[in-house]
Amino acid sequence: MGPTAQPLPHVRGREAQLAQIGARLRAVTDTRRSRVLLVEGAPGAGKTRLLAEAAALAGAHGFSVVDGVPRASDTVSRAAAHAPPLTRAVEDGLHTPRASVAIEAARALLRNKADPVRTVVTLDDLHLADPSDLAVLSDLIAGLGGRPILWLLAFTPVSRAAPHESVPSCLGRLRGRLPVEHLRELGPLSGDALSLLVADCVGAAPDAGLLALAESVNDRPRAVIELVRGLVEDGDLCVVDGTSRLQPAATGGASGGTDVCLPAPVPKRFSALLQKDLRSLSGITTRALRLAAVLGSPFAPEDLSALLGEAPVGLLAAVDEAVDRGLLVCGERDLAFRSEPVWRVLLDSVPPPVCALLRRQAAETLLSRPGGIERAALQLVHVAQPGDTQALRVIAEGAQRLLATDPSLAAALATRGMELLSPGQSDRVRLAKTAVDALTRAGSLDRAIALAKDTIDEAARLALPLPAELAADVASLRASMSAALLLLGNAPLAYQAARDALAVQRGGPQHRDAVLTHLAASYLNGDSTAAQRARSILSAPDRHTWTVQIGAMTFQAFTQWRDGHVADAVGILRQAVALDHGGEDVPFLDPRWFLAFTLTRIDEYEEATAVVESFARTVVPGARTLAATLPAVLRAPLHLAQGRLAEAEAAARAGVRLDGPCVPMLAPQAWLVLAHTALRRGELAQAQGHIATLEKDFPQHPHSPWWAACLLLNAQVAEAQANSAVAAEVLTEIGTQPAAFRELVLEDSAAAAWCVRCALAADQPELARTVVEATEYLRAHNPRVPSVVAAATHARALAEGDAEALARAARLHRNPWARAAAAEDHAGVLLGRGDHESAIGELNRAMSLYDGLGGERDAARVRAGLRRLGVRRRHWTQAKRPVSGWESLTNTERKVAELVAGGLTNRQAARHLFISPHTVGFHLRQVYRKLGIRSRTALVQFKQ
Repeated sequence: MGPTAQPLPHVRGREAQLAQIGARLRAVTDTRRSRVLLVEGAPGAGKTRLLAEAAALAGAHGFSVVDGVPRASDTVSRAAAHAPPLTRAVEDGLHTPRASVAIEAARALLRNKADPVRTVVTLDDLHLADPSDLAVLSDLIAGLGGRPILWLLAFTPVSRAAPHESVPSCLGRLRGRLPVEHLRELGPLSGDALSLLVADCVGAAPDAGLLALAESVNDRPRAVIELVRGLVEDGDLCVVDGTSRLQPAATGGASGGTDVCLPAPVPKRFSALLQKDLRSLSGITTRALRLAAVLGSPFAPEDLSALLGEAPVGLLAAVDEAVDRGLLVCGERDLAFRSEPVWRVLLDSVPPPVCALLRRQAAETLLSRPGGIERAALQLVHVAQPGDTQALRVIAEGAQRLLATDPSLAAALATRGMELLSPGQSDRVRLAKTAVDALTRAGSLDRAIALAKDTIDEAARLALPLPAELAADVASLRASMSAALLLLGNAPLAYQAARDALAVQRGGPQHRDAVLTHLAASYLNGDSTAAQRARSILSAPDRHTWTVQIGAMTFQAFTQWRDGHVADAVGILRQAVALDHGGEDVPFLDPRWFLAFTLTRIDEYEEATAVVESFARTVVPGARTLAATLPAVLRAPLHLAQGRLAEAEAAARAGVRLDGPCVPMLAPQAWLVLAHTALRRGELAQAQGHIATLEKDFPQHPHSPWWAACLLLNAQVAEAQANSAVAAEVLTEIGTQPAAFRELVLEDSAAAAWCVRCALAADQPELARTVVEATEYLRAHNPRVPSVVAAATHARALAEGDAEALARAARLHRNPWARAAAAEDHAGVLLGRGDHESAIGELNRAMSLYDGLGGERDAARVRAGLRRLGVRRRHWTQAKRPVSGWESLTNTERKVAELVAGGLTNRQAARHLFISPHTVGFHLRQVYRKLGIRSRTALVQFKQ
């Protein structure tokens, strides 16, 4: 069922004007004297509705309202009494007696008002009044200047060529006799105001497509209202899930044969409305805009000049008029249509046969210019036919050149070019490879893989064995598919695709994507020969490109890291980043990614930040590509390590956003950060939810980069939810893998001490000893890596109860979380010695550090320890809250509610929050009262 036209309940986007009117009403009340507000606006800008709203506002504040509309009961002429409503005034710029009638009616109505009565007088369409009547109005206003009257005088500005004087000029004699000012400009609506106006007309919030149409006629609110109500009348709108949008069949117009770089079709009602407006443009402007529509948006002024056959100076007037009318906007080097719907209407105004000729003419012009191939391809893609080899060559080259700057557009060009070629042609397979590379860069990994598979299968169906040239092209396509599979996180299929590609290329030049993917997938699949292949590549640099050598160095660094040679791994990655790529890019294995991760883990925050920012500078601002999401993924663990939880969470969410591209291969890092952030805040249910997503969508195995990190996180959540014994069981599972604890304690500087603390609490000294041995191995092989030395010192000191070594560890740590943990551990050892005073000092220091880092759960644990020592620390702040509902809950009440709704008993929740079960029961009763519920079941339902 479609929507119906709605009455307009509010005036939108005029809050500033109404505030100004409200201020003047107060001024009239305070001074008991008259004031004048001039309300100037183009036809349809909303002057009349604003006057009505102002009158309602004045009435609500006790003002008498005189609107200048004559009534039969008033002492005015019979002819005036039957005058039509002023809201239907003719706006042709000519004098009309109706404005004069309004002035006379207002004068008659004011004659009957008592002097002290506060009054608002609203007069509309005064630009239609005769100057002599305006002079009468001026005299009337001046004569009543001592009375508390606010005059709201609305008019439309007239051109300089108008035969009569403007309203401001006629009322100019009032200046100096009483306050006269202009109301703020009634400009186009924007943002929420425009969206609300559309919603008022339809009865539901607009989607992006409908809002774009409204923005295209947004010079005046009345045009928006007419458009939207017209779309409702035509049945072109529907409401789906509370959102108003265009019906699928509402748009019309020719498609031009392809949707590459074309705006969406628009409804006929919108097209007719805009075309009516366009008819008032000058001839040169109309012609320039239609040709510009063929060129696309944005377009270069020199291209328009060439196509129009006008010197640049001849374009000036046309461009000025188009910009003034809000049809074009100016960039630094180009021009663009203000909106896609405007572009579409102008494009549809060009007959298709003529449009095709113009596109070919534009392409010829563009090809003669340096760097014009991409723009020429965007013209030819609409008119090229099968067998048009020259056009196809341009399309293919244009797509290739657009790979780096606009991969989505490159993919559209390449796939359109494929449609013009027969299956089995090498050119078609090459275009498929370009499209797959482009889709991969744009983040459409599933589409890239599907296109590659379809094209490979298509070629195989034609003939086996394939001709040599076609076989080489198919192998190259397989290499690109393998890269997409790797980024998708499917290492086994990526390995197979890369191996198949290399088998065809054996004996000749091997595709770099195949070599790198084969190497990367080998590592991720646990292939023991991967390290040897990396060494072979590096031992024969003349046989491999810079990109392949850099990839080999990256995975050589992986081997060193897993073997515990941290300094060597970081050194190799630094060398890889420093190498000149020789003009080649590294589309999916940039060593800066891995260098940033390793530097973060060894607490080299300044260098890690520099590496991330170096990579971020290579990303096109605003681009929706895989590369654009990577800086956020790299920043997330860096922010977490530095104790900036809010920034870490925001970066991690940006790295796994659902409304754009992401890199599944690296996504586990972002989910780990989200889970760690929630755990440190004490939000156990959220941490478990993130872990569930991680395990479901990104399952890890012992050879995966984040396997140890995931197990460590599971152990920490188990400790928070249950106890140290359960956590120790998870840690024991890690110990079943060779050298697994080395990877685990390298996750962050606090990990080793946490594992030892957990093992000791679970009475498992062997587990604690295993962890200490792992850290000592790392210290022995990395004596100059401060974070490794600090972690090893901390772990051994905790295991041996060495207070002096713990104090030294706290000084060595750069990681703020590890520093706080060292202070807490130091306090525990001091308590064991009976030195309560020093222990309290260390606990205070630990709590202060945790509080500063946002580690609410850690701070709560330390605070509980201080309470047991008889020391109480205030940890709450007074805040204004509602008396009921979720927002009325205190922070502690909210945490209790979340834990209980997540299935925890009062005792389990108490352990998690480091308070007593009795206190949990008290808070839970407050939660029930504020939420208006009576049971745990109701709380679970409320949270759902």
